[in-house]
This record gives sequence, structure tokens and C-alpha cells, in this order.
Amino acid sequence: MVASAAVMTHRPEGLRRQAPTEDWQARAWEFFDTVGELRFGVQWKANGMSRVNLIAARVPEHLGDEPDEILPPPAGEALPPAEAAALDLVAAMAGGPSGQGQMLAHLATLLSVPGIGYILMEPAMVATGAVIDITPPPLNGDEAEAERGPEPDETWIWQVLSPDELRAERGVYEVQCGIGEWRELHEDFVLVKVWNPHPRYSWQPDSPCRAVTTVLTQISLLDAHVSATAQSRLAGAGLLVLPAEAEFVPLPSTAPADADESEPTEDDFVDILVTAMTVPIGDRASAAAVVPLTVRIPGEYADKVQHIKFWSDFSEALLPLREAAVERLALGLDMPPEALTGVADVNHWTAWQVQESAVTLHIEPMAETIVHASTMGYLRPALRAMGFGAEADRLLVWYDTTDLTTRPDRSDDTMAAYDRVEASGAALRREAGLSEADAPDDAEVRRRILVEIAKAQPLLTTQLLRAVGIDIVTPPGEAGEGAWPIPPPGAPDQPADGPPEQPANGEASAVMLEACDALVHRALERAGTRLRSSAARKLAGGTTAIVCDDPARLHVELQGVTGFASIDHLLANAWTRVPDVAVRLGLDPEALTVTLDTYTRALLATGHAHDTDRLADALGLSVHA
Repeated sequence: MVASAAVMTHRPEGLRRQAPTEDWQARAWEFFDTVGELRFGVQWKANGMSRVNLIAARVPEHLGDEPDEILPPPAGEALPPAEAAALDLVAAMAGGPSGQGQMLAHLATLLSVPGIGYILMEPAMVATGAVIDITPPPLNGDEAEAERGPEPDETWIWQVLSPDELRAERGVYEVQCGIGEWRELHEDFVLVKVWNPHPRYSWQPDSPCRAVTTVLTQISLLDAHVSATAQSRLAGAGLLVLPAEAEFVPLPSTAPADADESEPTEDDFVDILVTAMTVPIGDRASAAAVVPLTVRIPGEYADKVQHIKFWSDFSEALLPLREAAVERLALGLDMPPEALTGVADVNHWTAWQVQESAVTLHIEPMAETIVHASTMGYLRPALRAMGFGAEADRLLVWYDTTDLTTRPDRSDDTMAAYDRVEASGAALRREAGLSEADAPDDAEVRRRILVEIAKAQPLLTTQLLRAVGIDIVTPPGEAGEGAWPIPPPGAPDQPADGPPEQPANGEASAVMLEACDALVHRALERAGTRLRSSAARKLAGGTTAIVCDDPARLHVELQGVTGFASIDHLLANAWTRVPDVAVRLGLDPEALTVTLDTYTRALLATGHAHDTDRLADALGLSVHA
């Protein structure tokens, strides 16, 4: 492995007073301060790194596996001592999650610009400008017997430093705390150097800015040209070259009132030109800012007039050149080019792919560099100092990018799948952003089912819901005001909009059952024929994959009917004969149609076979054929 982190020794003898800054690093910082596109690209990555969470993890056993996160144990259980210590140490890094986010963002900026940074850890009693004396004052007399206050806080302060903020002076490290102000590090400091190793010379830092300095120079030059052109245009609208015979329009005199007009002056052309050029600079509302200097001239001299501009035609090519330079910069930086140039040309799904690849290809590699430095320079030395030996080498600091991965909105698709009984309630709540605590209880489910049944005017109630494993009969003692308890099968009193009233004798009931049986069988045959056609288009092998010869039983053999076609489509125009049959039997056509349709829909949705006993229960008949 190529090292990307190193723990700095406490006695830096032989080191230079200050880490040398290479020319490309100095230029990179200059461009970072002056080129907005570079600042945006670096800040984009820093913002992404600030959303990364640091976690304690176990080293994977097999190459290619992800480290196993160490989670807090359940109540009453305990982790192995080394893992518990690692969990606490990682949680304490940089003061907690908020400090860790700032630390990661700062390191991302340093690794993206100069390619190198330092993590400094010192005891909390170290102030920004000086070391505070934490030695308790000597006590004497009665004070010696008094209880001393609490021991000094052992919390550590974390800082991220650039190479320009650290130097070695007189055999010790010093950190810059102001312009020209340096302070010596605390004797118990921990200093870790983090850098992107150059592919050729691994001890040298590298960053994306190193390869795009030429492009950044072009952007700066183009910006400078735009500024110069804009400033030149402020001088006026141009210059008119006229023959000597031209007569200038007189301008108001600017000479002092007591001036001697008989004294010789410069050429009138120079005075007038200077006035015409300086007036627009001081007053942009002046007409001279847009109107060129004019003269009266005889017609024979008109072709001698020339208009000279103070800007070049190169300005017309500035915009394409700037756009091309920004595109090159986007390709050279370690980030998705779309993030810098915009994602106007991508749709919802490809935008998700861009974001997912940004985390995988740009954020996670930098996170691995930082967590490697944190493991080698902080976690494992701390564990060894606590007395853990081989256990320390099996633990590491790792990263979690869950907060960066924003999944696409699939709530509409999940809701459609839920309506087709192809997704669970848990899946629907997950995609809608709800928790399992939002799931309805049994009483709420029962109430809502009753409301939906009442809206559709079903007449199957108990039998239908029992077929799908739901019993909504109101339990004894739960019926209150407004409740609608559903009577069990065979109850003498049916609701007013319940099943058709039974004929008075068993023979008439048998006739009614036979007629309805034929109607249901005919509807199932029509549904089976349509189902075979729809399923053949989706199953491998087409119609040869469907072995059922009876269309009325195809919904039983081919489970998951709604995955091939909607029930509305399967039962379209299936009940055109019901009104005629209902009139002959002396029944309400609408009520009979609703009863048969609901019963058949239940069969298709649940995959149950039709039989006369089920149909009799649905019709509320007390006799069965």
C-alpha cells in the first residue's frame, strides 16, 4: 500500500522550519480565492464530506468485504472491552458528529487544493493563542485542608491545519494562531499528516488542482480580458478619425472665467476628445456614453471618416472560450462534471445515477484516505495505550455515507403495487417516508374496511373477508355509537342494502342458486379467456406455459391474477345478462349484480375456486345445491 498518513514525531530535529509550499500549491490557493468555479467544485466536495459519518468497525475477514460496524449493545449485554473502547474513541473524535463534519469538510478542502493537511489533537486546556497553565496554585494553612476542585478536563481539542500553519522551530512544532503569531504545541500533542500521494513520487502530495492550473490560468486571463474590455468601453463609444477640414461641434467651455482666451491653447480636437471620453466615466447617464463624438463635415470628405473602437473583436469569442474552459475544469476536478456544469440535460432517474456515482467514485475514496489516517494516527495508538494489543489491529475507523444517498421517489409506484396486492403495507410506509409506528392497529383496520365495504355496497361481508383471512365481525362489547356490527352468516335480519331477499321456499332458492351459478361460471370463463391472453404476453413460452384447459379455473391454476391483468378488465361486460335473470326471479337487478360481481372479484383476487356452497353463502341462501 502507498502510505497516505503519518504520525509526526514529537522532536522534529533536522526538519525545515516550515513545510515548503511548491509553486503549484501556491497557485492553487490563489485560484481557489479568485476563480469561482474552482471554489464551487472544492466546496461541493467539502459539503459532501461533511455529511459522511465516522463509525467504529471491525476489519473484514475476507478481501473485498465491507468492514462490520460496531453497534451499541442491547440493554443488558456488553461488547468486548476493545470494541467498547473503540466505539467511545470514535464517538469522541473532534467533539462529536458536528465537529467531525467540520473536520471532514476542512480536510476535503486541503486534499483538493494543496493535497496535504494535518490533524492536530491537543488537551482541551490549550487555548487558541497560548497554553493555559493548568497547574493548581499551592495551598497553605487552612486552605491545604480544603477540597481541591475537579481535575482538569481531559477532553482533547481537534484542529485541521494547512502546511502554511505549521512549522518546526528550535526542535519543536509551532502552530500559527495569527498574523506573525506562533505558539508551541502542548507536550502531549498528537499530529497526523494526511496527503494524497503522487503516483510517481509517493512522498509528494498531489491534488486535482495540479493538473488544471493551465485551465485555471485561462479562466483568469479571460476574466481579466472581460474586465479590461468593460473598462475600455466606459471611456466612450469609440473614436472618429476626421479630415482636417472637419469642424467640431463646440462644447461648453470649461476654462476659468478669468482665463485669457487670447493665449494659445492645444488643438481643439484634443480638448474635445478628452472631454468626450471623461464625461461618460463620471456619469454613465450622460449621452456621451452611447453617442460617438460627431462633427460637421462637407460631403466630399464623408468617405474619409473612420470609426475606431477601443475594444477588439476577440470579445465575441469570449463566451465560447469561457464555457470550454469551464468544461475542461469540470473534467479535471475530482467530481462529477455535471455538478459543475449543471444537470439540466438529465432526467429524474439519470440524475439519481449521477448522484450515486458521485458518492461512490468521488466522496468515498477521499473518505477512505481520511479514515485510514484516523485509524493509524488516533484509534490504534489510543487502543494500545489503553492496554489492548492484537485487538487494536482488528479495529478501525470507517465511514458511513447513508446521509448522502438520496433515493428516488418511488412512493407512487409502490402505491400502485400495493393496490394490486403486489406490495406490503411495510413497503408502502417505507417508500412514503413513514415509520412502522404509523401502521394502523387492528381496530383501525377493521373500521376502515367497514367504511370501504359500506361505500361499495357489498353483500358478501363476512364470507368474503373470511376468505382473505380477515374477520371484521365486531367483537362483543366493542360495538358503540355509530358502529356497524356485521351479523354472522344465516342471521335472520339483513341490512336494508344487503343480499336480495330469499324466496319463500327451498325450491325457489334452488332455482335462484342454479341461475346465479350459471352467471358466475360464464363470467369466470370470460375472465379466464382474457387472462390467458394477457398472461401469454408476459410468461416465458407464451400460451404453451399455461396448461389449464378450463378457463373458469385458470385464476386458480395461475396464481397472482392481478400481476397479469386488472380485475376490471377481466370482468368487463360480464354481467349484461343479470338484469334479465333478476327480473324473472323477482329480484332487484342492481343488488344481484353487485352481489355476483363482488363474489367473483373475490375469487379472482384470492385464487379460490368457485363452488355453489360459497355462492349460496354470498347470496344468503339457506339451501345448497
